[in-house]
Amino acid sequence: MNFTHSKKVALYFSLLIGLHQSAFAQQVFDRKESSVGNVGLSITNVGTVGNPQNVSRRSGTPSFQFPLNSGQEHLFEGGIWIGAIYGGGQLQVSTSAVTSSGGFTTGASGFEFTNDGTPIFERSSLTTSEQYSPNAISHQDLIAKFSDRRTSINTGSSTIPIFGHEQPLFSDIELTSYNWNFGFTENFSILKWKISNTSDVDWDSVYVGFYVNLINRNVNSTIETGSAFFNKLGVGFIDTLETIYVFDAGSTDDPSLNTYAGLTILGSDFKGRNFHPDNADELTAANERVPRVNPAYWLFSSGSGVFQRPNDDVERYGKMARFFNMDSTINDPQNGNITIRRKLAIDGRTSVGNYISFVSIGPFRKIAAGESIDVYTAYVAGLMPNDLQDVTNYNIQDNAYSKSLFVENVERAYRTFEGEDRNKNGVLDAGEDINGNGVLDRFLIPEPPSTPKIRVELESGKAVVYWDNAAESSVDPVSGIQDFEGYKIYRSKLGDDLKGTIATNAKVIREFDKDGNSYGNNNGFDEVLLNTPVTFDDEPGVEYWYRYEVGDLLNGWQYLFSVTAFDASFEGENVESLETSPNANSVRVFPGTPVNVDFTEKVGVYPNPYRVNAAWDGGNEFNRKIMFYNLPSKAEIRVYTLSGDVVAQLNHDSETYTGDSRWFNDFSASNRKMSGGEYAWNLQTEARQNLTTGLYFFTVKDLNSGKIQRGKFVIIK
Repeated sequence: MNFTHSKKVALYFSLLIGLHQSAFAQQVFDRKESSVGNVGLSITNVGTVGNPQNVSRRSGTPSFQFPLNSGQEHLFEGGIWIGAIYGGGQLQVSTSAVTSSGGFTTGASGFEFTNDGTPIFERSSLTTSEQYSPNAISHQDLIAKFSDRRTSINTGSSTIPIFGHEQPLFSDIELTSYNWNFGFTENFSILKWKISNTSDVDWDSVYVGFYVNLINRNVNSTIETGSAFFNKLGVGFIDTLETIYVFDAGSTDDPSLNTYAGLTILGSDFKGRNFHPDNADELTAANERVPRVNPAYWLFSSGSGVFQRPNDDVERYGKMARFFNMDSTINDPQNGNITIRRKLAIDGRTSVGNYISFVSIGPFRKIAAGESIDVYTAYVAGLMPNDLQDVTNYNIQDNAYSKSLFVENVERAYRTFEGEDRNKNGVLDAGEDINGNGVLDRFLIPEPPSTPKIRVELESGKAVVYWDNAAESSVDPVSGIQDFEGYKIYRSKLGDDLKGTIATNAKVIREFDKDGNSYGNNNGFDEVLLNTPVTFDDEPGVEYWYRYEVGDLLNGWQYLFSVTAFDASFEGENVESLETSPNANSVRVFPGTPVNVDFTEKVGVYPNPYRVNAAWDGGNEFNRKIMFYNLPSKAEIRVYTLSGDVVAQLNHDSETYTGDSRWFNDFSASNRKMSGGEYAWNLQTEARQNLTTGLYFFTVKDLNSGKIQRGKFVIIK
């Protein structure tokens, strides 16, 4: 396109401004992930979503992991696109993420948003959180700020130009990630993108798009890399919910979960209205243009035809603006005449499903200089129904039943976003001001009682669960009443950790609720309520009023325990009884022998003999463990060959030890507790070599007394 003289001058000055700003604003990259619910979604302060390193290198924070700590990832990288006619003439698109094998790279083409050194800010509405703030909206708000106004990046030691980013839109963005630990809100993360036009010209025909390189693989168990890792997923779009999604359609990971995950555009607050297809009648009546939510897809390997990758601003704007008909028919070499919707759903079964997903909303007629628009999206995940969890991915059909739980979570995300806006028009209408503050409050929903604080004490084969009574004084923000009803105790089953389902398959083992009313089983609390509260020296001021003992546990195995609080149904809001999430306070425990205080109990090893691929082992040689038991509080463990060579020296401290081998990284989480007198070893030498079949000796030295005990064990391969 040709520039007039005035536009050339404007461009020249914008470049000077960008260079001036980059010289004084040093970028500091920051990434943080949601952790209060059952979704681990990372955001950055350069506008990208996800963590490509955890997907490609299996390291770092989760990307878009569900269930949290399962290893089941659903995103390589995502980001925002803003396209507009800038100043009435020049088509301009600014992008925070594009198709790239390495993800975000400083200065690379398409990664056009930068920050001024401000890290991601965290706050919480939970009064028990260290990040508590009365200004917080959710249990975990993550706030990042970035802009496309800079054309180069100041790294401190050098200035790096952003390739191909000569003309910014001058868009400043504040991204806020909202996350809750309620049972009905824990499977999504809502993102608010506050987009401000800080230029001195208008943006016309504006589209806001979201690039999402969705995946569906278990990074703990898969051994595939490269294209083989990415091309085994089915892709789809739910027209009625404006939701793009993926599901596992061809991998053979073991363990793995059959899940759905995707992104939905919930709405946008602009000019005092909700600009969204759901609000078409209201917008039409106000003589406003109804925006369209439009999906698009292209192949990672550039593709062709409707699946061709956009490579410049004109093509990117075209992806946002052009209607993509999911039900149009194309000729496919493998399947003949087939709809685009069907092709996207089944290509992963033949390993040709490496699609990039994209969704946009627009056009907005004009965002004037100085104006802002808030666009809300949600990253949502869900399990397939239980009877599809043991079905091979090749046999799963993408239908209403298979994605029913996912759809339920998408609808819950909409309900959470809408808050008081029951008719979805973005205006506070009569009868909607639930809290009477005169403001349309999004995210105002009935809530369960506060999450109980729990503690688990371990003995050999036993766990004792304690919890407090804070939930009983909770006041629902909508009804304004104390509606606490009771407690439920959850416990996982053996092997759930190896399947990646320990956070989702825990079952209720006991329930206690108020007596004397018509709700629940009315069994009261006498069995678990203490006469006086229990306190512990390491938690001064915390009073535990309830106690429940669970026996017949197997030492060395991992169990998840949780206590939830629930309320009575709230008829005024047509809401069933609400319950806190079992994941909000879950504790993973490893029953075993306590600290050998006097070092008089005989130390030992189990299983003995150890056979490779023991029941609790993972799927590779790095995920094995053998347990030393009856250890003193501080011990030095040495393992010897039959000839007396030392093959391993292990140091145990009961106060700090929580498992330090890869098994715990892959199959456990930071919220775990050990018995104190046990230590798990991965059967590897100091040089990380695996031990062979044979007889081995060990010594355990009590570092407090200097006493030594000896023993032996056998490895059989």
